[in-house]
Amino acid sequence: MTGSVAERVGRASVLTACVQAANVWSSADISVGERWQRIAGLHGRVALAHLLHEGRVLSLADFAEGLSGQLVGLMPEKLREEWDDIPLLEGNGLGGPAADLLMENLAPSATAEQVADWSWQSLSAEKVQGWLYHQLLASGSDEGYVRARLAVIQNPAGEMVAVNNRLKEVGLPRDGLYEPIPSWAWIAKGGNRFWFRCPLCRWPMRVQLGTVSCLYPPHQKQVGSLTIRWHGDGSPELAGLRLDRIGNAGMDVDVSPQPVDGQIALVHPVWRYSTIPGWEEWWLAEKLREIEGVDASLWPLSDSYDLLVTVKGARWERRVDLKDYSDPGRLASQLSRKQALRDKEMVILVPDYRRSQVSVLNERLQAAFGGSRSRYAWTTKDFVRQVAAVAAKAGAGR
Repeated sequence: MTGSVAERVGRASVLTACVQAANVWSSADISVGERWQRIAGLHGRVALAHLLHEGRVLSLADFAEGLSGQLVGLMPEKLREEWDDIPLLEGNGLGGPAADLLMENLAPSATAEQVADWSWQSLSAEKVQGWLYHQLLASGSDEGYVRARLAVIQNPAGEMVAVNNRLKEVGLPRDGLYEPIPSWAWIAKGGNRFWFRCPLCRWPMRVQLGTVSCLYPPHQKQVGSLTIRWHGDGSPELAGLRLDRIGNAGMDVDVSPQPVDGQIALVHPVWRYSTIPGWEEWWLAEKLREIEGVDASLWPLSDSYDLLVTVKGARWERRVDLKDYSDPGRLASQLSRKQALRDKEMVILVPDYRRSQVSVLNERLQAAFGGSRSRYAWTTKDFVRQVAAVAAKAGAGR
């Protein structure tokens, strides 16, 4: 298959249709008739893929039934990846891992009308990063870019006046970046409304059945679901937080209740595709700078890559790109077009909670580049250990 047909029945297009169909199916704001109509439109693409790849007829009824199960059950076998074994729905809506896969794989063949009609889950990483990148470039210098990027990372939510003042300092607009604290984060009692920040990324946590948890699945797994307890004075607190599980926060953990009124938070896509990876990049730079003889520069050359790491006295330098994707296959496909990876001084890092992706990335990048390098990808923690070893050797030789 070639051209538009191959694109329509490729993994990105079929995954987009499956996950967006689950998003529509779980929406309480759409009538039953309209829901079936929109599901039928998305079913056509998935059914065509099953027919062309496997000769299987996937009925609309079977497609609709599969929307409450796992993604892997709706994907044609030839398009499946091992990480597709995730639920499409969680609670009353789209699951976090499924939403991440959708944003990373959003098919370019989706129409403008479809995108306009979809919710935040339809916003791809590339679109969000592209928009924010141009906002940050407006600072006019590398130093200004770093200050603006850190302002977004370090202020994911908070008091509106303080956030506005910080944005003015670095030359960023608030429109498009921030919105009022979303209602799904509210905890209300006696007319008072509160919200809690994630101890890791400091963005509002979602409230469900008397507990709160971060919307980002790795943070949810690390922090867990925290129970809400109410004091006699009407103020809430969180129970169940284990500080020993928050080792990489990079700043003081703050889980005090915050008032909803007068506070704002980054819009979801900016939080997911700027704060989340940016936090890891900032943490990595700080950890590397703690090593004697090591320098780590964030986002050099207007973010041409994420870090430039050098070891004094060793003639050792690495250009680092840190990637935080749920779909390592999609990431490997994008990276395979990056010719700079043929240079051993260019490395790809993933957060330690993506450790299982390292072997997939190395295998596929070796295949893409003809085995010109033995290794392309590392976890952040493994990379810190590697740099520390190089620096120790350089220090011993002086």
